[in-house]
Amino acid sequence: MKRSLRYLPLLFILIFAQSCVKAVISPVGLSVPVTGSWVLSESSQTNGYGWHYFNTGLENGVFHFYNDGSAKFDDGYNLMRGSWIVRNVSSGYYDRYGNYYNDLHQSFEVHVYDSYTHGSADLYFDDVVFTGNQLVATNYSGGMISRYIFSRY
Repeated sequence: MKRSLRYLPLLFILIFAQSCVKAVISPVGLSVPVTGSWVLSESSQTNGYGWHYFNTGLENGVFHFYNDGSAKFDDGYNLMRGSWIVRNVSSGYYDRYGNYYNDLHQSFEVHVYDSYTHGSADLYFDDVVFTGNQLVATNYSGGMISRYIFSRY
């Protein structure tokens, strides 16, 4: 009996670990071709009652995403450098139309910083989809779904 109690904590850890959201970092071989230069062409939000456009302050610059996971944003004032990553995750998310799903999809993160002006942009998106020459990324926070549409530069 005492011998089998030794394995109880290990069994608990295994069961707990299987209930967590799983993420696989895959900067190479992505199904979302992020590398290249992009501009933010549209940003909008909805609370379920129609989409409303808003300014992020990033519309006048160009994002450059490189194969090694590094990123750059230049708007003529701030030259921010940092990183980007796409992760395969299995969790709940809202798509570009505002529909909720809970399955395997890709999330997208961009973190850039300018040490001279102290400007920064930290973007996290629950879902990202590539359609032609556009990246459509969405995020749910505080009862609002935000949608960013990036176009190739």
